[in-house]
Amino acid sequence: MSEQQVGHEEFLAPGRGRAQARAVREALRVMADGGAGEVLQEMAQDVLSGRTGLREALRVGPYAAAIGERVRAAHAEWRRMPAAERDRLLAEARRLLAERDHEGPG
Repeated sequence: MSEQQVGHEEFLAPGRGRAQARAVREALRVMADGGAGEVLQEMAQDVLSGRTGLREALRVGPYAAAIGERVRAAHAEWRRMPAAERDRLLAEARRLLAERDHEGPG
């Protein structure tokens, strides 16, 4: 994508720190590169380019349906995981977010 993209600051929200905003932007970049199918690729490109906001994009029927499918699949996978594995992944995610929050702007 050669188009200018919004920074992670675009995804800051009450209750969402810089590390979480960066994670949202990184996930959108993966989707924009085709990592989640054509529908989510289009949505991510629109959001990253600033043509639409994330909240607005999630209200578009096909986008909401595609996200819903991904969330259901991830939830099912999470529930199939042993509790110890879920605990390990949760601790790792919290550690990474805490580290990234201390990195400062960027």
